[in-house]
Amino acid sequence: MSEVRRLWIDGPAGRLEALLRVAECPTATAVVGHPHPLHGGTMHNPVVFHADREVHRLGWTTLRFNFRGTGASEGVHDEARGEVDDVAAALNWLRGLAPGRPQLYVGYSFGSICGIRLAARDPHAVDGLVAIGLPVRVFELPETRAVAVPLAVVQGSEDEFGTPAEVELALAARTAAATLHVVDGAPHLFPGRAPEVGRLAAEAARELLATLGPPPTHGGA
Repeated sequence: MSEVRRLWIDGPAGRLEALLRVAECPTATAVVGHPHPLHGGTMHNPVVFHADREVHRLGWTTLRFNFRGTGASEGVHDEARGEVDDVAAALNWLRGLAPGRPQLYVGYSFGSICGIRLAARDPHAVDGLVAIGLPVRVFELPETRAVAVPLAVVQGSEDEFGTPAEVELALAARTAAATLHVVDGAPHLFPGRAPEVGRLAAEAARELLATLGPPPTHGGA
């Protein structure tokens, strides 16, 4: 496994603090987004850490970052609006390291909402999405209908912000592929289960990659 490199990305509201793991000849790349920053979410969250590490172990180059106003990232929290542009900036930056490679976004809770909103807004922003702990009781998600890329959800069976049944209902109107992976007995924060969730997220990412055809030509995000 490669060493973790700390770096800065130019974001729309200032510099974004990030951590990078580079794979030699990467199969794909992935950006990992963290939970709600007003409730302690950062790129150092255990689920984010393990998801990033396990996806990297697939032979992918990965980047996790702090949203605006979180950690040392500049800017001010914007309630999952401006943070969508932060995701776009991170994806665009990482794409420059491995042009032509498939690229996925893995988001946990608040981070998953930002990724879904970006993919709904820009169909060329990313090739697939993995949402961990999708908070369907907190955020209305009509955007899921407009997301044309494959989507996988990793959800605790006891998630207090959205049960697997509620997630299935939220995804029912989609025409693109969607899969649901349930972590039995786990609530939203996955206490003591972060390594397991990271492995499951990586498996979901690997499965999504297998469904993709030749890498598309990306436009700006």
